[in-house]
Amino acid sequence: MVKTPRARLLCVVALATAVGLFIALIPGHRGWFDVLVYYGTVNGWVHEGGRVYDYLVPGTHYGFTYPPFAAVVMLPMSMLGWHTAIAVNVALTAVACALVLYWLVDPIAREHGWPRLFTFGVAACLLAASQPARDTVSFGQVNLVLVALVLADAWLLASGRSRWAGIGTGLAAAIKLTPAIFIVYLLLARRWRAAAVASATA
Repeated sequence: MVKTPRARLLCVVALATAVGLFIALIPGHRGWFDVLVYYGTVNGWVHEGGRVYDYLVPGTHYGFTYPPFAAVVMLPMSMLGWHTAIAVNVALTAVACALVLYWLVDPIAREHGWPRLFTFGVAACLLAASQPARDTVSFGQVNLVLVALVLADAWLLASGRSRWAGIGTGLAAAIKLTPAIFIVYLLLARRWRAAAVASATA
């Protein structure tokens, strides 16, 4: 049992170091391929007069497959350099991860009386080491941002702030179709207002 603040800090630092080395040394880095798709799509659209769904990453058959609204959301990338676009993507993913961990881990820490910062630190290291999180960052995907949008609605519903619940899920579904499954979930849970708001937003 890690009882003292100093011991907890050392534990988190050691775990973060191990996870950092694990991520740095394992194979499978994806070179931010999805960011390249987004970046090339919006730049071809804005600066070259191309059409969103005509763009293909040079030397591949991969192009933009998200709904049109996603391209609109990603338009600011057309004003950024390549490395800046990567940095913004990583930063947004980090913020999304922090929110997801706060919504999921903090209630557990409170319920069990665990030190919140220590619990958050350990959970963050474990999330960073998981393959879905690593691939999301390495590909430069938007998956964790979408998870945060959906969980924002769950948090609003759980905390009794249901007036705005559904907007996050609707936005997530408008960016990528997969999160629309959570509109079905809202219907099954008889959260009629939230399901209507999500559908209208999408």
